[in-house]
Amino acid sequence: MSRPRVVLALSIVVLAISAVSSADALVGSRARTATTSELVTGRQLYRQFCGKCHALAAALSAGFGNAKGGLGDLGGPSFNELRVPYSYSVQAVTEPTGGHEIVRRRINPKQLKQVSLWLAKVTRSHPIPALPTDG
Repeated sequence: MSRPRVVLALSIVVLAISAVSSADALVGSRARTATTSELVTGRQLYRQFCGKCHALAAALSAGFGNAKGGLGDLGGPSFNELRVPYSYSVQAVTEPTGGHEIVRRRINPKQLKQVSLWLAKVTRSHPIPALPTDG
């Protein structure tokens, strides 16, 4: 086989592998996309567990704190400008500080995952990265 044919054959193999890898990545990303019902549930969970203290327009929550609901007297930081990664939400509840102790006792792991995924999704385009101490 001549050198140009070998180069052509190798190029075709590389392109085929790239195409398969891209297709696998695309299928994988679709599998991780939240369904509409999961997004609705995430919003409802945010309003139930987070929105009483943390303002977020996407959840229609004012976040002033609410002793009546038993989740705290003081409001927390607004998430209207903060980009809140999934891991920060989980960490804020599982390693509670700043008033999240009550939330930790009331929320179950599945709910925490759903609300954390939802919050990360709706704040991903916000301009200010949250710090672990912002929650």
